[in-house]
Amino acid sequence: MLSTNKKLYIKISLAFLLTHSITFAASVSDIENIEKNLIKTETELLTPELRLDELFAERSKYDGIGGWFQNSKKKALDAEIEKEQEKVKTLTNELKNLNNQVQEMVYQVAQSYESKKDYEKAIEYYLKVANRTDTVRQRIAVCFKAQKNYMQAVKWYLEMKRSDTVLIEVVDCCKLDGKDKEAIYWLFEILEPLNDNSAETTAFKLIEEYKYQNLKVDYPNFFERLSKIYISKAFNNYGNNPTQANADYKKAVALLCEETSAHESSISLKIVNSYQDNYTEALEILAKQKEAAERNFQDKINEANRDIREAEHRLRRAQDDAERHYRNTLTNAENSLNHANKRYSEIMAKPEATQQEKDYAKRQVDSAQRELTRVRNSRHEIVRDYLRPYERELESAKREKYNLERDKIQIIENYISPYKNKAENAKKLLQMVKTLHNNNF
Repeated sequence: MLSTNKKLYIKISLAFLLTHSITFAASVSDIENIEKNLIKTETELLTPELRLDELFAERSKYDGIGGWFQNSKKKALDAEIEKEQEKVKTLTNELKNLNNQVQEMVYQVAQSYESKKDYEKAIEYYLKVANRTDTVRQRIAVCFKAQKNYMQAVKWYLEMKRSDTVLIEVVDCCKLDGKDKEAIYWLFEILEPLNDNSAETTAFKLIEEYKYQNLKVDYPNFFERLSKIYISKAFNNYGNNPTQANADYKKAVALLCEETSAHESSISLKIVNSYQDNYTEALEILAKQKEAAERNFQDKINEANRDIREAEHRLRRAQDDAERHYRNTLTNAENSLNHANKRYSEIMAKPEATQQEKDYAKRQVDSAQRELTRVRNSRHEIVRDYLRPYERELESAKREKYNLERDKIQIIENYISPYKNKAENAKKLLQMVKTLHNNNF
């Protein structure tokens, strides 16, 4: 069921569309038909809604004690309530569909205004679209940009799902608005890290073009950051496009040369040394983590040994308890037999005792005797059953240690794997940068 505000909103939208429909794709008759259907459906909806209110009030009278003997009336009311609820559901769905049609028309109106370059009206109608998807947000941003209201355009672009393509639009708006610092900020957001898409190609071009007076003040490490990006680009192209990789690497070196008077080969050698340092550091960290992995494994073994000792201690203690448990079980069986014999004697001494009572007392004696015999003959089994949980606990502790010792190599490998991968990656980068250095300098 639609709220009063939503119904009012639909009527206002339709009224406006009727006023301006001559210039839009939707015809006057189409809009009039939707308005008639909307009013008709809303009117029809009132009847089952009012009837439901009456039925619920009537049904509540039969809750609790008042309805104990009124099952037939309750069932009849429940059936009618279900029928009216189905009517409400159907009519509500019709209203929803009509609203969707209105929303589509509102979007078409906005598009028509935009195509006629009446961006103010286009924005007004895009904002009326209830389901504000990224497509709608993009159209609003485009209209604001066409109006040269660039910061409002940026606001709407940033409400879209983040992507490098969207950020290129943000960069353009910032540049057009004279906000060079912000434009560079968003270009770095696109390029760090690289994802190999067309927007990055544009970003590389723009970041070379967008130079302004306070660049070094706003971004004192501008050339260093951009140089690192070009080195990453060179690495990405290293396998499939070595010519481009060499060009990217030379560009990275040239950017660093803009901040110093050092020769290109010297700058390149510094880059190689920095990757050598990274690799050396990664190896040192890996060595330390291997030691840590050994200590971690030994801690696990120590813990497993401790668990075994504790399980053995509990088993030894349980062995004494098992004997006591057996003696108690035997005593209880003997007491049960004595009690059964005593009861049998009492029953047999009573002249008024029935044969049924005598037979029952005799069965109790026989049962107690059998239980006592079983206990006397089952000492080993009773003790064994008592000890079984403690034995299983000890077996589990020993099995855990066995699994640890069996999997030692894999456990240590899993521990150091992230550090090993980092060292291998650092080595790979070092080898690539050495080759790039040798190819170009």
